[in-house]
Amino acid sequence: MNFIKKAKETMKELEGDLNKATAQLSFGEKSHNDAQAPMAAEPASSDSTPPTSNINTLSTSVAPSTAGDAPKAKLPLALRKNVRDEFETKIPELEANLSSLLGQPWKINFDPGHLHTLADTRFAKESLGQICTQYCQNATRGISDYIEKYGADGKSELNTVASSHTMTLEQTTNPKISYSGCEISGGMLRLVFSGENLGSNLSTVCAELATAVNNAGVSSNPGGAAALDFHAKTSIKKDYEPEIANVKAKIQSILGLPMLELHPNFERNFAAIAAYTASGKQDNMFPPEWQKAIGAITLRYFQGLISSLEGQGFAKDDMLQEGYQETADKNEIGFRIVDKLQKGTCNECVFENGVMYIQTTPQHWRTNVRDAGNRILDLL
Repeated sequence: MNFIKKAKETMKELEGDLNKATAQLSFGEKSHNDAQAPMAAEPASSDSTPPTSNINTLSTSVAPSTAGDAPKAKLPLALRKNVRDEFETKIPELEANLSSLLGQPWKINFDPGHLHTLADTRFAKESLGQICTQYCQNATRGISDYIEKYGADGKSELNTVASSHTMTLEQTTNPKISYSGCEISGGMLRLVFSGENLGSNLSTVCAELATAVNNAGVSSNPGGAAALDFHAKTSIKKDYEPEIANVKAKIQSILGLPMLELHPNFERNFAAIAAYTASGKQDNMFPPEWQKAIGAITLRYFQGLISSLEGQGFAKDDMLQEGYQETADKNEIGFRIVDKLQKGTCNECVFENGVMYIQTTPQHWRTNVRDAGNRILDLL
């Protein structure tokens, strides 16, 4: 009995030790003999870079576009035949006619495949070959008319600004072109049509070729300086140069001068008017293509001087002639455009350093041109 009692007491002691150990473990307590548990790995910081093998970047997840490498769509067979028979076989003859007219080898470079995508009418869609040929033929006629009007200078200017000697056919966004027209850029003469007007008004495709030549010359001018453009040079040659010798002789005779030099100052005056129009200060009455009149207007100022001198009696009065010669002893008369007049409203004459100047302002350049010399006698 004592043995059994003692065994029970021993069992209670062991049970107490077991409960105590369990309680210690539940609070995370470890004995110095326990093995240290491994620490959990720290989570990656917010700026850590994940392995690249697990990421689809933009460069690898999106395939590069191959649209630019796609072959051009073929024209329908019937249209390809039309282009071949009605245009491509005729290109050598069309180029020969154009080259003969311009005195230089010229090429025709049309893209029927692209033009077909711009065709809107049934005629344009089914007869593209005829349309291309008609553009070339009408352009050649327009160039012929241009050369007839502007001569060798016009031909030379066209060959210069269209330096690649290539003619193309393209669509334009130029609001000034309603149906068909022409432009010169990149050294090429570009026959153009607006919007969906491929094949419309072909006869007028080069009707404004002179304007295209003029605009091309202005845009290609180095530094954008206001140099005489094609219209201005044409006006001077056509309207001023044939008449000025007689005008000069008449003025010289009226003033009794042994010699006389006239200075039209075309470059300076052209630059002054160009700057004025570029500023946007001109009114609606100012001519948009004023360059075409620069020769004629300048001539009228000198012609008006004849009337003014005769009206004030210089032609028959030695005293007046002598008074003029003493004041303008350099025997020179100039025409210039200035920012502001000294006394006049539209124009006037002034004497500076032995030279008489007829002067006006850009806004009044074309106004009362024959009245500039009306008060010369009062200045002597």
